[in-house]
Amino acid sequence: STRKESSAASDVYKRQVYLTFSTVGGKSTSVTISAPRAGITLQDAKTAANALVANKVILGSGDAELAAFTTAREVTTQTTELQ
Repeated sequence: STRKESSAASDVYKRQVYLTFSTVGGKSTSVTISAPRAGITLQDAKTAANALVANKVILGSGDAELAAFTTAREVTTQTTELQ
């Protein structure tokens, strides 16, 4: 994950990218990228996701083969320690 200290010493920001896929069985599964590079684009995510599908790198639950990439989301969370 990417961590960046804010002006408040107790705040920590964390960025992640979630890639979602459909499986051959019609279900959905996702992969979390904990340390995406800065400036990642949808095309970058699609390229990576399509390589995972084509090369059968990962499986969905129940060992289901991935059928296709469906979505990519970038999520940034802020954690603040209570004082």
